[in-house]
Amino acid sequence: MLQNKPKNPQVIMFFGMLFLVLALAWPRYIHVAGNMGEAQIDGVRGFFFGICIGMNLWAVKLISRQRRNTQ
Repeated sequence: MLQNKPKNPQVIMFFGMLFLVLALAWPRYIHVAGNMGEAQIDGVRGFFFGICIGMNLWAVKLISRQRRNTQ
């Protein structure tokens, strides 16, 4: 199911930045159809920020590991 294959840090960085854009645009430009309260909107926005931070740190770690292995 889960394979141990090399991961591309540029793809991970792309998705991290995509979640950053979603987190910044969520309350202002993306309107939800249901009745979400302010707390739920803040929760979703915080989730997007958390995923963004995690994926960007993961990509930086992979990039530094690749640089170390090539030197």
